[in-house]
Amino acid sequence: MNSSFNYTVYVQDVFSNYSVAMIVSGYNLTGASPISPTYDKGITTGPAVFTIKAPSTPTQLFLFFQVIGNLRGKLFYYNLTSVVNVKSYTILTATIRNPTDFNMTALNVTFSVNGKYVGSEIVNISRNSTKNITYEWVSGSLPTGIYTVTVSLNNTLVQLSNGGSYTFRVQEGNPFISYIYIGVLAFLVIIFAVILISGYYARKRRPKWKQ
Repeated sequence: MNSSFNYTVYVQDVFSNYSVAMIVSGYNLTGASPISPTYDKGITTGPAVFTIKAPSTPTQLFLFFQVIGNLRGKLFYYNLTSVVNVKSYTILTATIRNPTDFNMTALNVTFSVNGKYVGSEIVNISRNSTKNITYEWVSGSLPTGIYTVTVSLNNTLVQLSNGGSYTFRVQEGNPFISYIYIGVLAFLVIIFAVILISGYYARKRRPKWKQ
């Protein structure tokens, strides 16, 4: 969601040249691009590569491709449709430290959430250094709750900060909404008090007529 990816169209080398057209459609294309037809023309060898930016909201993308091949002056048309599910993701983090005098390569940093494996990153780290690792977990919309992230390494010489475990909370709705309600209520109370005080002094200053 809200990130870019490449889509590659491979065509057999039977045409002297060919062109590929791509049309992106979907139910909600907010933040997506391109939203107009895109063309890769006059290709003689190699695939056609299209860069697509996903929408900023979870949805389904429908990618329509049309290949127009030229073979001895005759045109051939081929159509292909692909469906891409756009989901939200959660960024998981870890900090590792290499206290040794050796550079470490091909470290497997594994992430689990609530005891379930969700993914890993292969990284390198220089000697006597610290490195921050991020992993984009395609989690979808998470329900309300507390989630425990556990990080592990395939190398016992490299250290993990925070003991390799931390938690994060997913709260439904706006977590500050209660404070907003309290602020509005306090404001109304102040206005009401000002009106009462103003009315009291207005009555006090009113002249009294004697018969």
